[in-house]
Amino acid sequence: MTRRLALLSALLVLTGCGLEPRDRITDPASPQASDIDGLWTLSLWLGVAVWIIVMGLLAVPLLRSWRQRRDASDRGRPASSDDDHLDVEVVCPPPADEARTRADATAPAAELDEPLAVADPHEHDDAQRDALARSRLLWLGGIVVPAAILLLLLIASGQVGSSTAHVERDGELEIDVIGHMFWWEVHYPELDITTANEIHVPVDRPVRLNLTTEDVIHSFWIPRVHGKIDMIPGRENLLTFEPTETGRFRGQCAEYCGIAHAQMVAFLEVQEADEFDAWVEQQQADAAEPQTDQEVEGQRVFIEAGCAACHAVQGTDAVAGVGPDLTHLASRGSLAAGIRPNTRDDLQELIVDPWGVKPGNPMPPTTLEPDELEALLDYLEVLE
Repeated sequence: MTRRLALLSALLVLTGCGLEPRDRITDPASPQASDIDGLWTLSLWLGVAVWIIVMGLLAVPLLRSWRQRRDASDRGRPASSDDDHLDVEVVCPPPADEARTRADATAPAAELDEPLAVADPHEHDDAQRDALARSRLLWLGGIVVPAAILLLLLIASGQVGSSTAHVERDGELEIDVIGHMFWWEVHYPELDITTANEIHVPVDRPVRLNLTTEDVIHSFWIPRVHGKIDMIPGRENLLTFEPTETGRFRGQCAEYCGIAHAQMVAFLEVQEADEFDAWVEQQQADAAEPQTDQEVEGQRVFIEAGCAACHAVQGTDAVAGVGPDLTHLASRGSLAAGIRPNTRDDLQELIVDPWGVKPGNPMPPTTLEPDELEALLDYLEVLE
């Protein structure tokens, strides 16, 4: 038994481990996330208080039983556990002649040898105190305290819901985020930029996300800036936040959407204003032109091997929108919706064996000759 408990404890500890740290709601990077964190903290400590109270109430009958045993021992009686049964004396009926003799004989009750049964005043007082304590506990612990806690949480939840709800603000950056199985399409309608899986925003500027989906229900969640919000087919939901610190924040699809649900990751890049402006200028430009013969060959492979049937590269004949836009693929920090770093080896594996990298990925494997594959990789690496 001890070994099983040790193994179970080790397993619970290992469930909190991973290849890389995950962003936490307890480390907010926006006023909206800070309000959510405050509500979580309040709920946590109220839960701890309720647990302590319940444990205390469970200890009351144990202490009371111990006290009754001690008092019974002091009075020279058996412990309370032995008082639960009665001592019964079996008396055989007297002979008939003796019974008649007893019936004729009368004696006053005061002259009887055996004492009358009298209630113990100590036990009577204890019973009254117990009844009063139970009544108070019922009202306080069962009605008053739960009602007060629920009312407090209701008020706090209403305040947080109001502070995190979408309110249109001047100067907000509008971004369309569209969920796909299993990646995120990101479009800036005012800036004419389309990218995938990475959202770039400036610090200290309101941001509005227009959330939709092209297939099944997804749920968009970047813990450090806001809470979860569903993406429902045929409906647009809004999410507003204002990041207060720069950095790269990890997000996750929070609604099961298929076999690769856990591998549907998004990243939010919060940048200083000048860095964001430089990124916008880079993204608005067409794809870089191939310079070497190897890169030109790679562009030809991209068009003729079927890549252009799903992906777009601005400034070329590849204009499809089935998969992520690859115009500036090399400038992104990750591949396959955030599950692999953007390296040449990982890109090669994703092209050759996309189902091995990400099960359920709709991208089919691509069969190329070694020299064609090398040329294609050279071309994709210039798309910055």
